[in-house]
Amino acid sequence: MNTSAVQPTSPLPATRWAELVRARGLRATRDVLRVLLLLEASKAPETHESLMQALQADGSGQPVDRVTLYRVLDRLVQANLLTRIQDSGRTAHFTLAQSAPSGLFECEQCHSLTALPDDPQLPALLEQLNARLQQTGLRSTDITLSVHGLCHDCEEDSDKP
Repeated sequence: MNTSAVQPTSPLPATRWAELVRARGLRATRDVLRVLLLLEASKAPETHESLMQALQADGSGQPVDRVTLYRVLDRLVQANLLTRIQDSGRTAHFTLAQSAPSGLFECEQCHSLTALPDDPQLPALLEQLNARLQQTGLRSTDITLSVHGLCHDCEEDSDKP
């Protein structure tokens, strides 16, 4: 699993996740709860592939197939429990909606995503942008800042001869 960016809010026990899932009209299946708990423990948005690997390695002995995982992720996004973030390589990354960052840095070489550092001015800037959009007759439903460049590791690799 990726371990670079978003710190989860206070961890929820599986029973609390089950209550939240049911409150959104979904069944609190074993796979749904495993995905939510994995994403809660993650420090960065995860891809389908990284979630597959984590589910296979979580020691539960409960396999999950690729299609089931796609369906679980789609349902959780539709229920507003997860946020789907698409990188420039068109790979979807998933994070808990409650801990979705308002800004991300994407490495143009390795496509890793890192939450932008917390800055008390960022929400105000995004709100100003939203107000300007509304003045032009546009109504936004979500604003996420996306910054592109090279991460520290790729920057070091590019400096090597």
